[in-house]
Amino acid sequence: MLLVAAVATLAGFASCSDDDSSTPVNDLKVTITMPLTVENAQIVSGTLKATNLATSKEYKQDTIENNTLTLRSLPVGVYNLDFEGKVKYNITTSDTTAVGTYATVKQTVSNYAVTESSTHQANTETMALQIYNSKEGLLLTEIFYTGTTTPEGKQYTKDQYFKVGNNSDDTLYLDGVAFVESDFLTSLKHDYRPDIMSDAMTIDAIYVFPGNGQDYPVAPGEEKLIAVNAIDHTEANQNSFDLSEADFEIYDESTIQSLLDPDNQNVVNMDCWYSYTNTYFVMNNQGYKAYALAKPEVGKEEFLANNFYKHVYTFVSASLVKDMEGEAYWLPNSWILDAVNLSVEAAYEWNVTSATLDAGWAYCGTVKSDKTRYGKSVIRKKNGTKWVDTNNSTEDFNSAVTASMLK
Repeated sequence: MLLVAAVATLAGFASCSDDDSSTPVNDLKVTITMPLTVENAQIVSGTLKATNLATSKEYKQDTIENNTLTLRSLPVGVYNLDFEGKVKYNITTSDTTAVGTYATVKQTVSNYAVTESSTHQANTETMALQIYNSKEGLLLTEIFYTGTTTPEGKQYTKDQYFKVGNNSDDTLYLDGVAFVESDFLTSLKHDYRPDIMSDAMTIDAIYVFPGNGQDYPVAPGEEKLIAVNAIDHTEANQNSFDLSEADFEIYDESTIQSLLDPDNQNVVNMDCWYSYTNTYFVMNNQGYKAYALAKPEVGKEEFLANNFYKHVYTFVSASLVKDMEGEAYWLPNSWILDAVNLSVEAAYEWNVTSATLDAGWAYCGTVKSDKTRYGKSVIRKKNGTKWVDTNNSTEDFNSAVTASMLK
């Protein structure tokens, strides 16, 4: 009787097994190839997940040998394959120095059939990796950089702000996302050497949203307001507006006592990793810069240690030709979520980001020192419930329109 009970129990366990022992199995070898957008990339880590569409069971492998991951003894069937990992590659920032940086990569293959083989020949598949960022969907939806004018007609630029929107269908988080400003001017083209624009954006300021990963959610279709100065500007200029209840503010610890940056204790400060100024940050109020959102793959200290960019350009005038040196920081294009080039119609010379990030540019002024630019903004267009995003700011933005905070 005991023997019969034991056999029955074992039979019960067998019937509850996730995989039917009668189902044939085979190995699957997946070879990953590096992204075309970066050179000399090497895989650092990654995980391959195969999901059986019939049973929903998941099989995972994170051991990579010669750029190949092997899932052994998969039940024959149809699977979705998902790979996500990290690669390291070099960006040459001087004539002799190549600096390593990281990028997140991802790829998916749907409805892959694992088949049986009488000769024990493994199934094989190749996945071409692509640069990916988990914050994709976050966009710059408005940049107000021109400022306003006082009743006396004087320029007032302390009320600058920008907005970030979630263009995806999922809740995303601002934690760890950076807002950056270009070092180069769209109105002044030079032959900067070494030329790293195809790989990186040269920046003069980087401010990062705080948080531990999920502290600052942005719902689908939601916008967040970030003030350069989160105060009620109508107290200083009745033609301005109140930014004292902004979602975030850019705050700098000025080293000059006469030029301190006011800190609104009720508004969350962005973390300053680096800024060109010893006082407080302001955007170029004519719009000769580019701005971007990015997701750094490293922390502040590693960024500052490894991403310094010293470059040379040739200054040419009627009476002088001279090599000039410049210093800034570089941000890998693979980290950038969204980029917007700004300029002035009559002064535009070039984009200061790779064309893969932005193929156009937006504006508020039509000529240099255009007095009609005040109170105007660049605002991203919408198509239904979604913001327009073609990586071409000329097509994606309404230029020289009334700032949303003035409406």
